[in-house]
Parts: sequence; C-alpha cells; structure tokens
Amino acid sequence: EAGFETSLFGRLVMLKFDKHLLNIQYRMNPCISLFPNAQFYERKILDGSNVLSPSYNKDYTCLPFGSYTFINVTDGREDKEGKGNSHRNMVEVAVVLHLIHTIFKSWKNRNQGLSIGVVSPYKAQVDAIKSRLGEKYDTCDGFHVRVKSTDGFQGEEDDIIILSTVRSNGRGVVGFLADNRRTNVALTRARHCLWIVGNAHTLYKSGTEWTELVADAERRKCVFSATNDATICKLVLQVKQELDELDDLLNADSAVFSNTRWKVILSDEFRKSFTKLKSPQLRKEVLQKLIRLGDGWRTTVKNLDIPGVSHLAKVYKVWNLYLVWSTDVEKTEGRYFQIIRVWDLLSQQNVARTVQRLENLFSMYTDDYLDHCRRVQTQGKLEVPMVWHIEHDIIRYNKDCKADAHEEHDLVDTSYAMENSKVSESFLLMKFYSLSSGVAKHLLTATDGSEIDIPFELTDEEQEIIQFPLTSFILGRSGTGKTTVLTMKLIQKEQRSLIASQGLHLGDDLSGLDHKNIMPLKDAGESSVKQVFITVSPKLCSAIKNHISGLKRFGTGDISGQPSILHMHDIMDDLDEFTEIPDNFCDLPHEHYPLTITYRKFLMMLDGTCRTSFFDAFYGEMKSSFERGHSRSRAVQTFIELKEVTYEKFAAFYWPRFNADLTKKFAASTVFTEIISHIKGAYQASRPCTGKLGRQDYVMLSDKRFSSLNNEKRDKIYDIFLEYESMKCTAKEFDLSDFVNSLHSSLVSEGYHGDMVDFVYIDEVQDLTMTQIALLKYVCMNIKEGFLFAGDTAQTIARGIDFRFEDIRSLFYTAFLAETEASNQGLKHGKKVHLSDMFQLSQNFRTHCGILRMAQSIMSLLYFFFPSSVDKLNPETGLVYGEAPVLLESDNDENVIMTIFGESKTKHGNLHGFGAEQVILVRDDAAKKQIIDLVGKQALVLTIVECKGLEFQ
Repeated sequence: EAGFETSLFGRLVMLKFDKHLLNIQYRMNPCISLFPNAQFYERKILDGSNVLSPSYNKDYTCLPFGSYTFINVTDGREDKEGKGNSHRNMVEVAVVLHLIHTIFKSWKNRNQGLSIGVVSPYKAQVDAIKSRLGEKYDTCDGFHVRVKSTDGFQGEEDDIIILSTVRSNGRGVVGFLADNRRTNVALTRARHCLWIVGNAHTLYKSGTEWTELVADAERRKCVFSATNDATICKLVLQVKQELDELDDLLNADSAVFSNTRWKVILSDEFRKSFTKLKSPQLRKEVLQKLIRLGDGWRTTVKNLDIPGVSHLAKVYKVWNLYLVWSTDVEKTEGRYFQIIRVWDLLSQQNVARTVQRLENLFSMYTDDYLDHCRRVQTQGKLEVPMVWHIEHDIIRYNKDCKADAHEEHDLVDTSYAMENSKVSESFLLMKFYSLSSGVAKHLLTATDGSEIDIPFELTDEEQEIIQFPLTSFILGRSGTGKTTVLTMKLIQKEQRSLIASQGLHLGDDLSGLDHKNIMPLKDAGESSVKQVFITVSPKLCSAIKNHISGLKRFGTGDISGQPSILHMHDIMDDLDEFTEIPDNFCDLPHEHYPLTITYRKFLMMLDGTCRTSFFDAFYGEMKSSFERGHSRSRAVQTFIELKEVTYEKFAAFYWPRFNADLTKKFAASTVFTEIISHIKGAYQASRPCTGKLGRQDYVMLSDKRFSSLNNEKRDKIYDIFLEYESMKCTAKEFDLSDFVNSLHSSLVSEGYHGDMVDFVYIDEVQDLTMTQIALLKYVCMNIKEGFLFAGDTAQTIARGIDFRFEDIRSLFYTAFLAETEASNQGLKHGKKVHLSDMFQLSQNFRTHCGILRMAQSIMSLLYFFFPSSVDKLNPETGLVYGEAPVLLESDNDENVIMTIFGESKTKHGNLHGFGAEQVILVRDDAAKKQIIDLVGKQALVLTIVECKGLEFQ
C-alpha cells in the first residue's frame, strides 16, 4: 500500500529525472557480453579497450571450455530438498565440482591468483554445492572459490563464473529463472569465462530469455554436450546409483549410454529372459550390471564351477540369476574392435547347458578369431576394448556350410563346420540388439517380449548396402535379409530427417546415429522426407507396415503391442487395408509418410492424381455402386473384382474360346505371361502410348539370347493376343496392363501433378512388369539416390510375369536415367549419374542347411533347363545343421490334415500347438478354401503367393 515494492532508483526514473547511461563495460570478455548486450541493452553497450586487448584473456585460453560455453546436462533431475520449496539438481552439483577440479588442475602449476564464482538461482542448489565442496580448496593460496545465489552475487565479479541453472523437466517449466533481471545479473558476473550448466531442452522450451540464450549458443557453436565427456558420464552414473535414479538414464540423450567404453549387444534369448523378470528392482540391477560391463568393470569373483569352460564364456551372478556373456569382435568402417555379446540370463540349473552350447559354437571359430576375442587391454582397473586397423579380414568360422548342389551330400562335412541345434535355438541365427537408452527403456517397461519391436544388429553385407548412398539393386534368395535392409534404410532416412527438422532440440547428435541403433527422439516433429515402400502382396505389405510402425514407435518410446500375424486371416487381396489413405498423391498429409502400400494401391493413387481416370470410361457401369452409397474407392474396387481379367479368368473363360489350332501347342500360363510381360508389359510398349508391341517387334524378340520361343510360335501367340483383345473389348473388361498403359498415356500427355517422393523402396520387384516399374519415374525425380529395388527372380510367382534383374537394370538406364538426363535433371556439375553394381545377399538367416540343400538342388535344375529365366547367384550359406524336409504320405486315401487336426474345427484354442509361428501353405485359393473348411480357425492357411516374404517357425 505504501508503494515500497518500487526502489528509490526506480522512483527517480519514473519521475523522469535526468539519467545518463554508462555505455562502456570494462569487465567481461566480449564473448560473454555479446548475448546480454543484445538481449537486455539493445546493443547499446560497448566493450572497453581493456577487454578488447589480446592480453586480457591470454591466461585463460587453455581451459577446456573456453570463454563462453553452455554445457548441456540432460541426465539431471530437479527435486526439492526436504519440505522446502527450493530446487536442487545433484547431477549438476557433480558436474560443477568436476569443472572446479578441472580448473584447479590447470591452475596449480601457475604463479597467479584465480577466483571462481559458482552461481545458482536456488538456495538448495547453493547449499548442496557448498556441502559437497567443503573446505577442499581453502588452503590453496591464490585459488579462491565462492558459492552464492544469484541475488547474493549482485554487484560482484570473478575471473570464472560457473552458473548452475538446476531446472530439468520435459515441460519447459523454469520457475523464477524466467525473471530476466536475475538472468541478467547471473550472466554478467564473469570477467574471463562463463560456463553455464543446464538442460538445454528444458530451457529452450521455457519461452523466456533462456530460449534465446540456448538458440544463440547453438548458432555460435558454444553448446557442449555432457554426453561427449567420458568423465562426466561416469559421474552421472555414480550420482544416479547413489540416488536410485537409474530410471532417468533411459532418456534418449543420456550420457551413460552414449559414452560406454564397450559396445554391448543383447541376444534375443536374453531379451526374452529379461522380459519375464517380475521384480522392477531386479530388472534395474541387471541393467546396471550391463552398464558397468560396458564401462569396463570386471568382477574378481570366480565364475560358477562348470567343467570344460574356456575363458571366453563369462558367467556373472545377479541376485539368484546368472548373466552369460563373452567378448567378441566386430568390423565397422575398415577396423575391427572388441564388443560384449550377452547371450542369456539364466537360473543356475540352466547355465551349464547354455555354456556348453557356447563352447560348441566357439569350437567353430578360427584360432585367429579366438585370439582377438581373448586379448585384454586395461586402463587402471578397467578393461577397455582393443581396436585393430588391419587390411586383411579376421575370419570367424573355420568353414561355412555352402548349400551347393554340385557337392555330393556325403562329401559335405556338416558336423564339423556347423552348429547342430534347432533353428529356433541357434546362436548363429539369433538376432542381437545393441544396448541403448531406447532398448533399455523397452526392456524395463515391457511385460511381454513379443511387444518389443526394436532394431537388431545387421551383418557387414547389410550394413554396406544401407550405407551405400546411391540407387541400388539387391538380389537374394528367400530369407537372406532383403526386406530387413529396405526397412532399416527407410527408418534411417526417417530418423535423419526428424533430427534435421527438430532444429534446436539439442542432445540429438546426428553423428551418433547409425543403422544399428535407432535412437528415440524427444518431441519428434513431422519428418520432412517423403518415402514410399511398395510391394505386391497385401499380406507382406501389412507385415512390413506393422514392422515399420513398430520401429517408429520404438523411436518415440511407445511400447504398445503389435497385431498378431494370425490376423492375416482378415487381410484380403484388395484395397480394404488402405481405406484411410486417399486415392491420390495430391497434398497427401504428412502423417501418411512413410507410405507403405501395395502396388495396386499405388496404381489407384496415381489414377486419382491424373485429371482423367482410367475408370471414367466405365463410369456408367460403376454408377449403380455410387447410387447405393459406396465411396468411389469402394465402387472402383467392386468394379475391378467384377471386370479385371486375372490369370484365373483368362484360363477359365478366355482360353477355351480361342481358336484351337492356335492354342493346341501352348499352355495358358505361357501365353498369358507373353501377353502381360512382353506384348503389353515391355517398356517399349509404353513409349508410343499404344500400350502394345507391334507384331514385327514382338516376333523379333525370338532373336534375343534369352528367348525360348521361335518366330512361328510368337506369330501364333500374337494371333491369340489379338483374339483376346477383341473378346475383352466386347466383354467391356480389362487387365492390369491396360490400367498401367493408360496411366503412362495420361502422365505423358497431362504431366504428373501430385507430391514428389524423395525415396522409393520396392520389395519383391520380380512380381512387376517393366511398364509397371517404369511408372515409378513419375513420382520420384531423385534418380541418383532415390530408388532401392530388392527381389529374386527364382521367386517370380505372380501370374503373367517374366522377369530378370538385368532387365530392370537396363530399364533404369533407358527409362529413368536417359530421360532424366535429357531434361538436364540428372546432370550435376557436368557429371553423369552412375549406378551401383547389384548387391547380392547370400547368408541365409531363416533356415538350416537341410532346406537350403533342397532349395539349391531346385535352383540347379532351373539353371540347367531355363538358363535365361533366372539370375544365377552364388549358393546361399547356412551355419545350422538340419535334415531334409519331411514328406507325409497317406495310406488308404487318408486325409493327412484331418489326421492332424481331427474333427474339431469349431473348437477354440490352438490345438496341437498351432499358433502364430506355424502356417499351412497351399497351391491356390481353391485348396485354401478346402483346408480352411477342415481346420477352421485352428491354423493360418496361406497360398504360395500370399506367404511371399513372410516367415514362420
């Protein structure tokens, strides 16, 4: 009421007494005064000649953080001491003490005085620092340290100021740090060095002067992440252990995980064992043990007494369980280094069996490899990983099992070179996960291992492809990791884009990102990169979509579960799965990217983007669907099901009506393939927009080396084609090639007006014709880097498709590169775009050698009888022994399926152990219906086409 909240000085100003601004500052190094001058004094303050002199700061240039640095400490936790209202942050206390000690070590060899001021706005923080500091430096003559609150430092100054901001939360709440007068006082106390310790993310989100300060420090490259200092990381872990705050280490930018000395990778078996632990405290205890192992700690306590154990397998006790691990060697970017491989977490009675299995595995290693694993290097009491820069490879296994059909079965010594165990128990086929804050968070919070969809370790082959920056082609038989490479490359691009789009959300260090370890992102905004993943099979598309979604959820810390693969009963070969995605590429909302769709959905979206739809010609026939209230998408889908000529319709309704003299020496499948893949599907067909090859051009294909049809046969097939086109026109029906060629025609004449895509990933590319692949060039102009094609011509099972990888490579040069370069789009600094050679994946991660041998014997027959139809690849390698597949023959016309499943198709539950890990495969839809009638919902039943790309136990 008396107005005493206004100071005497303030009253004089309000009464407009004359004032004079002293505009030259003689205290602060110009690096320190720069921000306060701009933020609080409208740049009216000038630096005095004394502080501008080179000699003013010459004695402080050797200090580790320079004149002005923001030290970003993300692992701190703000709390209130006792029942008081003042905040403290014990991690920042430890960091401040470390900084003082660092300065002292640098100063003690000099003969001059030095004063350090430790400032914090919170009394509890001041008290905590004073308590930990004690009288440690009181007897050091000339070295003075004082700790005060911001208010207590008003009017004071010191050579070096360390400012602890304390607040650390995800909401950006900073309390009275928001008072700009206090902020001004705190920032202007230092003569030579100002080091600000705080959580950049919290301060940046506050919307106060601190937002501007963090942004300014980032622009000036004055932000130092505490995660880059190994000593600070160790301090953080010690403080967290003391305060039982290990949960905080699960932050994406936690110093602990980004600075462990050792890389730690966890097996799938360990993951399953860990997620079964009920006690949260035991989970933390195991995690803490892993972190300590990664930091170089080793126990002196003797292992369990297991006879015949080498020094490679280690067994450490955690409560009443045992952690089994070993040292291994990994190659990255031309160098080899030691890593820790954690195999399992077991009860005592199960340790001996697992260790014996490991001994069997280690017996397969070469002596050179074992020698590198066993070497030990120490720093003080800690064990640190050894690194080798060597040109030759360190060979891991004595001998691989090559599934080569040219070798006689009894000449392949499988017992010596391979692991003799079930595929499901194989250490060699086991997935491994790199220990990171994200993986640790999922481990601590998941209740069931099946919920976790986290990125696993990749092989050198896979890493090479993912790191390859240009458009590339990947060949590999089933189970060699093609889809894994595509999805991991997509996720890597997605994450890089997210980090780039976050701007000043500090702590996410791009250099720390790699394809093996997807780091969770705070407040991830929208990714600016537009990526599309395309495959033909709806079921494979659904599985990939779920997998990518799971990896993205992992990146944002969400651990919600995945849909079961048994739900694939409900995924049909139509567009139902994509009803939420618009039928066009015009201004597609960002939440739809990365877009995972079937090729058929891609065609529908292209059609919706064109001004003239292919289906406009059939509008009258579809009108009744509109009138019944169906959407355009649903109406078109119903129309497609009714009017599209598939192979089944071609064979059943068209083939019997063709001239018998023409068809008598051909199979319906051969003619359908020639029509769809060559006459209407060859890329030359789409150039003049006529949608077909002329008779002469088609007949001349017999001169090419891969042709198995002579001129006479091709002439007859062309006659059948003309009859087919006439019948189809009369019936007002169409095939997929009509749709594709119509799109080419529309896009050439009208141009493409939809969103341009940055990256396109095509899985199972062998299921597409050349004209279908050529449509991709309209949506992505990033020819140099934007395409990744993966497939295997030995798995070309889509009806009407005849495909070789050399054809697609040739197509890419003619349809993509040549046309782009002609329009000067592909030229950069006068250099032409060069494509990679094809990558081949040959290590099979899915199955054992018994199955691989059979598969390779089939490939040998294909190479012999159809040498031009299949790309010849190196034989696959497998490391797990297995028997040949089993043939069940039934006696007396007994139905084997009925014998296995009985008469209980209406009963619920997974009888006979059938569940998501097993599948019954059948030839076609007719057989599928018969089997489903027998087994009901007891088992998943898929056709060969539907199961493409999926895997089961």
